Amino acid sequence: MSRSLDGRVAIVTGGSREIGAAMADALAADGAAVVVSHHDAPDLAGEVASRIIDEGGRALAVQADLSHPTENRRLVERTVDEFGRLDVFVANAGVTKRKSFLEMDEETWDTLVDLNLKGAYFGAQAAARTIAAQRADDPEDSYGGRIVFSSSVNGLVAIPDNSAYAATKAALSHLATVLAVELGPHGITVNALAIGATVNERNLADDPDYDAHWAEVTPTGRVGTPQDVAAALAYLVSPGAAMVSGHTLTVDGGWSGVGNVP
Repeated sequence: MSRSLDGRVAIVTGGSREIGAAMADALAADGAAVVVSHHDAPDLAGEVASRIIDEGGRALAVQADLSHPTENRRLVERTVDEFGRLDVFVANAGVTKRKSFLEMDEETWDTLVDLNLKGAYFGAQAAARTIAAQRADDPEDSYGGRIVFSSSVNGLVAIPDNSAYAATKAALSHLATVLAVELGPHGITVNALAIGATVNERNLADDPDYDAHWAEVTPTGRVGTPQDVAAALAYLVSPGAAMVSGHTLTVDGGWSGVGNVP
C-alpha cells in the first residue's frame, strides 16, 4: 500500500530528541526518507536514524550548526547528495533561555536569535532554493514542497520573562505568512506550528509535576506529547494540505484561548 510521502525526502532540524525525534518518526512512517539534523547529539540522532532504517525506512543523521547560513546550505546539499532530492524542510531546532526583559543581555539575545530565527530563516531559504529548482525541472509534480517552522504559543500569548524567546517565535509565525506568498508560485507551502505545553525532559527537570500543573489550566485536561505535535506536522506536509499555507496551527489543547500560567 502506498503512503502519502513515498518517494519524498525530508529534513528535520533538531531531530535527535523528543519533539524532533517524533517528527522524524512520523514522516518516516508516512514514507519519507528523513535526514535527522543535530547540533551536538550524534548518538541520539544516530538512534533515531537507525530506528527508522530498522523499520524499513531511509534515514541519515547529519551534524550541523544551523546558526551559520553556510551550515544550512551544507545540510541541504548533503541531503540531496544522499537521497537525490528534497521535498520537506522542518525547522524545529531551537533553544529556550528564560530571562526578564530588564535583565536580558546581548549574548543571550544573540543565542536565541541566531538559532531560533536566523537558523530557521536561512535553512528555509536553502531548502526553498532546492525545491524551487526541482519544481522548475518537473512542473507536473503537484506536490511541490513543504516548509514548516516550529513556533510556540509564546509568540501568541504574553508569558513573563520570555520576551526574547517570544520575539523569535512570533517572527517565525509571521515569516510563514510572508513566505507563503513568496514561495506559493513555486509550489511550496509554508506554515508554522505554535506548540504549547509539551511533556519533555527539560520541562520535567524544571518541574517534576509539570504535566499535572499545565493540565489544570489546559481546556483538554492534559498537556501535549511529542506525538501530538508530530501528528499536526504530518497533516501540514501531507498532499491533503496542499491549500493550507501561511497558517500557524496551534497545538496546545486550547490553552492559548485561556492563557493562564500555572
